[in-house]
Amino acid sequence: MQDMIRAAKRLLRDDRAAVAAYAAMAALTAIGAGAVAVDFGRAAILRTQMQNAADARAMAAAAQLDGRDGARARATTIAMDVMESESAIAADDDDIKIKNPVFYSQYTPTKVLATSDQDALVVEVTLQAKRVDYLFSPILRFVGVESSLDSQWIVTYAAAQPQPFICHAPPLMICDYGDKGSGIHDSGADLRNPIHAGKQIRLKEQGSGGTWAPGNFGLLALPDGSSGASDLEAALAALSPEDCYSLDVTTATGSKTEKIVNAVNSRFDLTDNPWPYPAYNVINYPRDSELVTDINEKLGSGNWDLAGYWAAKHGGSVPSDLADATRYQVHLYELGLSYARNGKQTMHPVPATLPAGFTVVTPPGASVPVAANPDYEHDPAHDGVPRPSRPTYYNDPAKDYSRRLVHVVQLQCTSNGVKGKHDYPTQANYLEVFITEYMKNPPEAHLYGEVVRAITPTNSPEFHANVRLIQ
Repeated sequence: MQDMIRAAKRLLRDDRAAVAAYAAMAALTAIGAGAVAVDFGRAAILRTQMQNAADARAMAAAAQLDGRDGARARATTIAMDVMESESAIAADDDDIKIKNPVFYSQYTPTKVLATSDQDALVVEVTLQAKRVDYLFSPILRFVGVESSLDSQWIVTYAAAQPQPFICHAPPLMICDYGDKGSGIHDSGADLRNPIHAGKQIRLKEQGSGGTWAPGNFGLLALPDGSSGASDLEAALAALSPEDCYSLDVTTATGSKTEKIVNAVNSRFDLTDNPWPYPAYNVINYPRDSELVTDINEKLGSGNWDLAGYWAAKHGGSVPSDLADATRYQVHLYELGLSYARNGKQTMHPVPATLPAGFTVVTPPGASVPVAANPDYEHDPAHDGVPRPSRPTYYNDPAKDYSRRLVHVVQLQCTSNGVKGKHDYPTQANYLEVFITEYMKNPPEAHLYGEVVRAITPTNSPEFHANVRLIQ
C-alpha cells in the first residue's frame, strides 16, 4: 500500500508530459509565425520591385513633358518601353507591366486631367496588379493554423513632373511665336523646331499695360527675386549671369529700355557703354528681307543678303562652305572656329559623333571684319569710320563668340495672359538666339536676333532636366 502511494506521488510530480505538450504548441506557433514572416516578406519584396519600376518609368516619362507637340506621345512611349522589369516572386507571370500613363495639368490639391501637350505637367504611371501566393498556407492548415488568405494582389503607381532648371541665363524673356492664336502671319511657329533655324526675329519691348504677344520681349526678376533696374542691367550684361532659373519665372514690371540697351550693347563694344567685355566680333549683320521691307514684320524667313555682306566686308564671292549660311555660321567662320552644319542648323563646338546630315566646316583662319562705329551711324561726316578698339576688354576669342548668344525663355504670353509682375510657367521652353546687331535708342530700341536652336539638356551643360516624384 505504501508503495502505491509513493508511486502516485511520483507521477503527480512528473511534468515531462506537460512540457512535451507545451513544446508542441510552441513549435506550431513558431512555424506559423515564420511562415507568415516569409510570405509577408515576399510580398514586401514584390511591392518594392514594382514601386521602383513605377518610379523609374514615371520619372523617365516626366522628362518628356516639355510643352511641345507630341510630348504626351513621347512620354507614353518612354514609360511603356524604357525598361523591362521582371520578378521571380510574382505568381501570375514574371513581367511587370504598365497601364497607359495618365497626364494631368494639376495634381494637388485635386487632380485635373491635361487636355493638351502644352498643359501636361504631371504624368501618373500605374502598374498592372501582380499576385503573390502565400506558399505556407497549405502547411499552416495542415498543422491546424487557420489561414484565410492564399495570395495577395500588389498594386503600385507613381506620379512625377519635370523640374528643370537653367543656369547662367540672362533675365530675358520673349513671347513664344508658337503660342496658338497669336495673330502673327506664321501663327503657331514653334521656333524650337529645326526648320526655323536661321530665321530672324524682331522684338519690341512691351511697356506697362499693353498686351503681350509674339514680337515682344521683356525682363525677368532675378532668381533671388530682385528686380531693380540696376540689378537687371548687370545680370543682362554679365559674361555669365549668376544663379539658376527653375521651372517657373517671375516677370519684372516697368519699362527699363535704357538699361536693356546698355546691357545688350555691352556685347558690341560701344564706346559710351559702361559695361566691359564685348564679343570678339562686333559686326552688325544684315536683316532678313521681310524685316527690311516691312517695319511691322516680326518673323523673317532666314533670307538675308549674304552675298552683298561678304563682298562688302571680305571681297569676292561667298566661300562654298558658306552657301546659304546663317549669320551665326558666318560669325563663327569669321572667327576661324570650326563648326558642324546641316543646312541652317549649327553645332558648335563640334561633337565627337556627328548626327546624320551634319558636316564639319573648317575656316582657313580668322578674318574679323572691321565694324563701323554706331555712334557715327547717322553722321554723314563720319560714315564708315571704324569704332575705337578696346582690345584689352577681349578675353579668349574662342570663347567670347558666345557673348552674342543668349538663352532666352519663351513664355506663352497670349495663352497665359502675361502682364505685370507675376509667376508664369516656362515648360522648359528655352531658345538660343544670336544677337545680330546692336540696339538703337528709343523709339527704335528693338532687339534683333537669329534663331539658332532649342536649348535642351542634351545640347547645353547649363540646362539640367531634373524631374521629381510627387508621390
